[in-house]
Amino acid sequence: MILKLCNKCGKPCAYPAKYCDVCLPDVLAAREAREAETKARADKAYNSRRDPKYVRFYRSKPWRMLSARYMQDHAWTCERCGGLAVEVHHMQPIQTPEGWERRFDVTNLKAVCVDCHNKEHNRFQSKAKRSQRL
Repeated sequence: MILKLCNKCGKPCAYPAKYCDVCLPDVLAAREAREAETKARADKAYNSRRDPKYVRFYRSKPWRMLSARYMQDHAWTCERCGGLAVEVHHMQPIQTPEGWERRFDVTNLKAVCVDCHNKEHNRFQSKAKRSQRL
């Protein structure tokens, strides 16, 4: 067995591990805390740029009830790819006057998975993929 020194305490540990069994839980907990803090900071920055009108709408009880019922009626199945749907997409965006009027209209809704929802809004795609889609 090849031994190396733990990166945290300096005690011998089995290669290729970077940390000994004593230090590993502490290192993993610290990593999770850093990731949670980074996510919270990113979420705060994202939410500060959102229009409060739409934030209030998506947090409203009527919308939460409608979207939950819509997902249940469609058996939590993505209407685009057939996978597991977790979000409700407005086909006519609510940021437009027509979309705002149709925000509770079930004919304007579509159950989608996260990947399909991101594709609908052209989010998190490379420029080459975006230009092919258009």
